[in-house]
Amino acid sequence: MASFFDWVLPSTYSTNKEVTLLDRKLGLLYVTISLLVFAYVIGVRVVLEQGYAESEIAYGVSGVQLNGTTYTVNSQTGAIVPQDVASLIRSGVEGGAVFLPMRSVVSYGQKVSNCSTPDEPCSDDSDCPRKAPIARGQCLTDVGSCIRTQWCNPGADGSYKDGQTSNPFAGGAVTTNTDVLQDLSRLTITILASVEFNDFGGISLSNDGGGRTRWTISQVLQRAGMTEAEAQQNGAVLDVALTWNCPFISSSTSCVPILKVTQLKNSFYAQWANYYRALPDETVQYRDLYQAMGLRMLVSSTGSGTQISLLMIMQQLFVILALLPIASLLADTIMTQCFSERRHYREYKTEQSPDFSDIRAKVEQLEKQSQSRQAKAMNYA
Repeated sequence: MASFFDWVLPSTYSTNKEVTLLDRKLGLLYVTISLLVFAYVIGVRVVLEQGYAESEIAYGVSGVQLNGTTYTVNSQTGAIVPQDVASLIRSGVEGGAVFLPMRSVVSYGQKVSNCSTPDEPCSDDSDCPRKAPIARGQCLTDVGSCIRTQWCNPGADGSYKDGQTSNPFAGGAVTTNTDVLQDLSRLTITILASVEFNDFGGISLSNDGGGRTRWTISQVLQRAGMTEAEAQQNGAVLDVALTWNCPFISSSTSCVPILKVTQLKNSFYAQWANYYRALPDETVQYRDLYQAMGLRMLVSSTGSGTQISLLMIMQQLFVILALLPIASLLADTIMTQCFSERRHYREYKTEQSPDFSDIRAKVEQLEKQSQSRQAKAMNYA
């Protein structure tokens, strides 16, 4: 029966035994698995994934400017009006973005008055909201719209009875004259951009030193997968990005950016106004309202670069050293589990020693008996 010490203290110890087996099949198996490990590290991690290089994603700055001259055609009268940058870019200067109106409506000479609201149809006063002092809950039955205090359009008789819709391009047909921008190949955008790789010693790249900086609007639409007709109808929001892809970057690297255009939204609406006062009564304020569907282009600059790194190379060497024991483990498993002579392999690989703890106990017992006989002999003498 096992004693208490046998349960507390382990009575066995396992250690590895190095056995050299002279078997051609085992040798080929081990070499094949080792070659697969080398092929994975070198082919996949080093060559395919470029594990020998360090990479960095950099975000830069960019600016955009519209250039060129084209014209618009009125949808009702067919009138042709030349358009340049000063007449097209009227919504203010933006940083890293530009808005190009493709289809626009202009409402001239508006002033604040009480007039009908096309966005609020009604049949009687109960259909109109009562929110003083702007809305008094009155319905203009002959027009079928609610009356409120707002910016009103001048009528043919000089009265201000008609209001302006919030978006004349939504839903049905536009009731006022629409100017549609034509021949987009005449317009170009100039993009100046740069990126800086801080992890690689502050290497800076720019397209101002001989790289391409100008593209036509037609080329931008083509890269976004849009036609000019689609842009003229609804406009769009476009992400216009200059992308640098620079392998093995250095201070003397000549890296050319690529223009990538992505359509973020298939429509874009904007409106703005010019305010002024006119004679004879300069106390009255007027405005000209511009409403347009167009292209909003958001310009950005990004870059990716790589450099050969000694640290990454050492990491791949450590990966090889860590994976090589797998070859021995798989060879041992296949040898002891799958081969026809697996029983002989197990006998060579695993060996059980005699119980040295029993031998030690017998030696101690013999030493005690010898000491006891010597003591008796001395006492007898």
